[in-house]
Amino acid sequence: MRSTTTLAALCAVTALALTACGTDGDKSDDAGKSGQKTSASATPGSGLEKLSGPEIADKAMKAMKSAKSLTTDLKGTIDGGPMTYHLSSDSKGECAGNLTMGSDGGVELIKTGDMVYMKFDRAFWKSQGGKDGAAAADLIGERWTKSKATGADAKDFATFCDSDTMLAGFQDGPSAARKGKTTTVDGKPAITLTETEGKETYTVYIATEGKPYILQMVIKGGKEPGTVKFSDFDKPVNAKAPTGDVVDLDSL
Repeated sequence: MRSTTTLAALCAVTALALTACGTDGDKSDDAGKSGQKTSASATPGSGLEKLSGPEIADKAMKAMKSAKSLTTDLKGTIDGGPMTYHLSSDSKGECAGNLTMGSDGGVELIKTGDMVYMKFDRAFWKSQGGKDGAAAADLIGERWTKSKATGADAKDFATFCDSDTMLAGFQDGPSAARKGKTTTVDGKPAITLTETEGKETYTVYIATEGKPYILQMVIKGGKEPGTVKFSDFDKPVNAKAPTGDVVDLDSL
């Protein structure tokens, strides 16, 4: 099923992109300290305004890895096509959310326990091509489906649901991050870090109140520009199995 391949790629791209401002073994800390200026001081008491770009990045990486759950919102370009998703996930592998892949359709996703529930729209089924895609659109339509998390059609979705898998990409280390101005993200005070890699520029917004979580990242230039937001850190994930007419993919 092509959806699992796309989803795995999305997971990898997201993790790699978001660590670009946190690690770069080929650049020194000095690169991040040159020309650092702020347009305003960070929130009093946060202490981030006194740190260098690489030091702030290091704290942000550690904070992200400590999160037990979070909600991720992405809007951008993946594999040459538009993609958006909204997903809440935790370290236990529970998740609930949805994603759309432009004209290739979309899916609602829930994982709870060892089962993955997926609700594909008709555009998705038809995007699979040929008679099989058309048949699935007629047979299953927009009903919920279910499969064991280890099943062929669900294992990539199950991996994507584990917040620990996503957060594993946040590694501290040498960085060329440049500290910038302070601002707000959805009303929350934040300080910016910027780093350029090839044709891509990454601007990361880090919370200056509470834990220094990454609140937002904007990727410009390159082949996969987009915006990623993180929220609802350490909040319970409302993953409840759908009821009613649910198609068992494992039995088909």
